[in-house]
Amino acid sequence: MERTTALDFREQMKSWMDLASAEPVKITRKNGQAFILVDADKYHEMELELANLRGLTKGLLDVAAGNTQPLTEDVITQTLESGKNKALARKTKKAVG
Repeated sequence: MERTTALDFREQMKSWMDLASAEPVKITRKNGQAFILVDADKYHEMELELANLRGLTKGLLDVAAGNTQPLTEDVITQTLESGKNKALARKTKKAVG
């Protein structure tokens, strides 16, 4: 990961943004506060990967806690129906809001 100061970033923003399309850039202020500049597509990929990992973790915790049930046709149907209803509810909220 490349690193720069906030002052240098402001002075050479185009160059740093071009570089950030290939790899993240860490920008640090004088007070030590730091930010990461990353390509928007890469950021979206990271968000999806994090969501997947959270889902896997939740599933593993459920298994470890014994919160499981046998896989039957009814369970599959209920799970798919629940997911469909949740997706439709989110889509409706976004369309309204």
